[in-house]
Amino acid sequence: MKNFVFLLMVMAISGALHAQTTAEGWFSKGKSLKSDEKYKEAADAFKKAIALKTDYTEALHQLGWCYNELEMYNEALDALKKEEKTNPDDKAANWQEIGYAYKGLKKYDDAIQYFNKAIAEDPEYALPYKERGYAYYKKQDYQKALVDFNKYVSLKEEITDSDFYYDKAWCENELEKYDDAVTSLNKCVALDETYADAYSELGFSYFKLKRNDEALTAYRKANNLDKQKQLGIIGIADVFYTNLKNYDSAIYYFEKATSFNKTNKSIYYKLGWCYNDKERYNDAVLVLKQAVTIDKDYNLALEELGYCLYKVKKYDEALIYLKQVINKDPKSELGRYYAGLCYSAKGNKTDLRKMYDELKSMNSSYANDLYKLL
Repeated sequence: MKNFVFLLMVMAISGALHAQTTAEGWFSKGKSLKSDEKYKEAADAFKKAIALKTDYTEALHQLGWCYNELEMYNEALDALKKEEKTNPDDKAANWQEIGYAYKGLKKYDDAIQYFNKAIAEDPEYALPYKERGYAYYKKQDYQKALVDFNKYVSLKEEITDSDFYYDKAWCENELEKYDDAVTSLNKCVALDETYADAYSELGFSYFKLKRNDEALTAYRKANNLDKQKQLGIIGIADVFYTNLKNYDSAIYYFEKATSFNKTNKSIYYKLGWCYNDKERYNDAVLVLKQAVTIDKDYNLALEELGYCLYKVKKYDEALIYLKQVINKDPKSELGRYYAGLCYSAKGNKTDLRKMYDELKSMNSSYANDLYKLL
C-alpha cells in the first residue's frame, strides 16, 4: 500500500513537471499567476511558453498585458507587435493594448492611431474609448476627450475607477460644463472619499456656478484631506474675492496661500488688489512686486503696482512700472490713467495731456477724469 501511494505521488510530481515543460503548461501557470496579480512572475511564465512556441498568440497577448501593468511599455510593445503579426482572433484587444503601451510612453498620437483601429474593429468595445479619451485629455483636446469619455460611460455598465470621473470632470470644467462636472466629481468622491484633488476640483465647479457655500465646503474638505498641500486654500480665497466681495476674508486666505505656493503670480496680484482696496498701500507694494518678479510682463500687476506706488507718493517709481504697461499694451486704459495721475502730482502737464489724448482716442471714461487735472 505504501508503495502504491508513493507511486501516485511520483506520478503526480512527474505530471506537474511535464506540464511546466510544455508551452501550454507555462501558459496555464502564467494565467494563474496573473489572476493572483503576480504580474512579474506571470510574465516570466508567459515568456517560457513563447520560448517553446514562438507564435503562441495568446501568450504574446498576455505577456504584453502584464508588461503594460508593470509599466514596462517598450517590452509590452515588443510582445504585442509580435502578436499583431500572428493575426490574432481578437484584433481589437491587441490594438487596444498597443495603444495603451504608446499612451504609457506618452506617444499620444501613436496611441490614438491604435485606439482608432480597435474601435473600428469593434465599435462596442468600451475600453478604447476611455483610453483614447485619456490620450486626447493629455493633448489638452478636451472636447474630443469628453466625447470619448461619454461614449465609454454609455457602453460600460459599471465604472469603479475614481480617476476616470476626475479626468472627465476636468474636461467638463475646462469646457465650462460645470453642472456636468459636479455630477462626475460626486461620482468620483463616492468611489473614493479620500480623493483630495477631486474635492478641490468640485470646489472649483461650485465656485463657477456661484454655489458658494458648497464651494467652500468642498475646498475645506480638500484641505482636511491633504493638510500639507492645502489644495483648497486658493479656491476659498477666490470665492471670497470674486463671488462674495468679502476682501477681509480674501486677504486672510490669500495670505495663507502664499505660504503654500510662492510661484503663483495670481495669488500675489489678487492679494495686492485687496490691500489697495483696504488702503494698505505699502503692503500692496510688497506683494505686487512679488507678482511682477514671477512674471515681468504681468500687466494687471504692473498697473496695480503703479497705483499703490502713486498712493504712497512714489511717483517716479510708479511711472517705471506704468510705462512698461503703456509700451506693451496700446489698449491699457488703467496704465495711462494712473500714469496721468503721477504726471499731475509731479506738475508735468505735457505728459499729463499726452495720457489724456491717448485715453480720449480710446473713448475711455478715464479721459474725463484726467481732463479735470489739466
